[in-house]
Amino acid sequence: MSSKFGLKLVESTVDTFFENQIRIYQPRNGYRYSMDPVILAAQVMPSPGCKIIDIGCGCGIIPLIIGFRYKNVHIIGIEIQSQLAELATKNITGNQMSDRIQILNKDIRTTTSFDIHFFDSPGVADIIVSNPPYKKKDTGRLNPNIQKAMARHEIKLELSQFFSSARRLLKPRGQILFIFPADRLQDLVPDLSSHGFQLDWIQFIHTKKNKPAKLILVSGIKDGHGACIVRPPLYIYDNQNNPTNEYEAMFKP
Repeated sequence: MSSKFGLKLVESTVDTFFENQIRIYQPRNGYRYSMDPVILAAQVMPSPGCKIIDIGCGCGIIPLIIGFRYKNVHIIGIEIQSQLAELATKNITGNQMSDRIQILNKDIRTTTSFDIHFFDSPGVADIIVSNPPYKKKDTGRLNPNIQKAMARHEIKLELSQFFSSARRLLKPRGQILFIFPADRLQDLVPDLSSHGFQLDWIQFIHTKKNKPAKLILVSGIKDGHGACIVRPPLYIYDNQNNPTNEYEAMFKP
């Protein structure tokens, strides 16, 4: 069976979020969101009228979370994979958020400000948020599932291309906000700086207090100036393997 866009429909599941207030279609066997975008979305605190771009939006989980929490922002999710972009569009429509969220099936590397239209207000974004591919192209095992492979490895979007794309689509002093493996900090800091971003703040994410950080949240400012703030660490589980209050709160409306 094919969709109205001529695509072969991907087998999907329906999951719920925010105490069943959001319904999300995801590929049954393809790329499915993890805790990373939930943690990332919790860091976005836009002002009224804010224009936000999510690079590599997948099924649309980050735009859905932000759009649910903030009714007066405009969000564009950009996704290169057609089947994921179609699912994201279905999710936005199904959750009645089409008035503030739209999905573009495009390659971010060739997307320009002329392609971006925040409904009746064309132009660049105030905030760019992303959970980008986190493994270098020629490292580690490449997943045989193409959706998972493209989400995890820098097949279609390398780190430097991510930063150059974000810079092109951000207004001056705009914010880039993303989540990345902590062990690639030495790669991202010089690359961020070389593309004209000030390292604004970082936050290390640990599964537990006695474990090394696995992930890092990073905020950068386009053409910004100032010192970098190291935020207190985020712990996912306590010593009894229960989710911490801070982490649990990210899954609540």
